[in-house]
Order: sequence, then C-alpha cells, then structure tokens
Amino acid sequence: MTDADHGSPGDHGTPHGPAVEFEGRSPRPAPEAFLETVVALRRFQNGMAAAAPPEDLLREAARTLGELASRFTAYAVGERDRYAGRRADVPGRGQALIPVITVDQEDPYSTSARVSFGDYYLGGSGAAHGGAIPLVFDDLLGRLANAGGRRTSRTAYLTVSYRSITPIGRELRLEGRVDRQEGRKRFLTGRLFDGDTLCADAEALFVELRPGQP
Repeated sequence: MTDADHGSPGDHGTPHGPAVEFEGRSPRPAPEAFLETVVALRRFQNGMAAAAPPEDLLREAARTLGELASRFTAYAVGERDRYAGRRADVPGRGQALIPVITVDQEDPYSTSARVSFGDYYLGGSGAAHGGAIPLVFDDLLGRLANAGGRRTSRTAYLTVSYRSITPIGRELRLEGRVDRQEGRKRFLTGRLFDGDTLCADAEALFVELRPGQP
C-alpha cells in the first residue's frame, strides 16, 4: 500500500501550492472531520477492492453503508454549499473520486506532481484502469488552466495516448504545461511517468467561460 491508499501523510493537512481561485465559486471551508471521512472512504475503497471477504462481513458492510448513506442524505445541500471537491489547498481537493494528486511545483504555466493508483483503480494484471488516467490528467490540467488569475475554464477536449502500462501501488510522476493561449482557448499538455518510463501523455483544450456562464 502507498500513502495515497491510506490517506497519509497529510491528505487533509499539507497545502500543496497556491489555491486556485474559481470565479464565483469560493470553496466552503470543510471541517477537519469531513476531510478525515474522505481519507477513511478512500481506505475503504482500496481495502474492499483488494479483498475477498466472507459473506457475513459483506452483509455487515452493506447494512452499515446503507444506514450512513441515509443519514448523509438528510443533510443534502446545493452544489455551492457542499464540502466535497472544493478544497484546492489539500491533495485530492476533499473528494474520493480521483486518486490523490500531490503538487510539488506549480506556476501559472507549468506544474509537477505525484500520484499513486490504489487497488480501487485496478484494471487488471497490476495496471491502472485506462479510464482512471484521463481523470488524473483532467484534474491536474484543469487546475493549471485556471491558475495564475485566469478566468475559470472548462474542458473542451482531452486526448490521452497510452504509451506503457501504468502500475498501481507505486508513486508516479505527473507533469503539466500550458502550451499556448488563443483568445478564450487554452491548450495544455501532460505526461505521466513511472520512473523514466512514459506511461501516458495528454493533449487538452480548455475554454474560458463567458461572463455569467455557470
């Protein structure tokens, strides 16, 4: 298991570069207990994916999760008032969908980071599921596209080329770069490495939202 699998160190305590400001969508501060819950959820996802548990444990898990889901539903709020995914200052942004990305260096035009795919993202034969890799690129490059005081943009396209197997359970290196900007269009590229081996690369276009666009 890696640190990303267990949610430590500092999944909810170590800032990783300047927070990205999203116009009109300032993040609502999430309580520490919420971030701890996200870490526990990631551990559960990885633990269940890697296990072949007995039926009694599975029934207990289903019952417990169902009860918790009902209790959380009672506190449902609109998108702008939610905690999940709105903390740009912590790895993973306070959500459990995307593998934890830890940013080591970031400026308005480039970024370097680390990521590890846990058992939850296994596609087969020790390789990360091919659909999980675009998730990582979209998150990293989207953050970069909106950095440096630029107005909020959305993904127009994201093309990923798979160059070699992307392993789970190992820390991998990510790179992102803004190649050019043409009006509202921002063209970016990204690369994912296992050591010196290129696992995948990406080309993306993000388009700046017009004033008033959600």
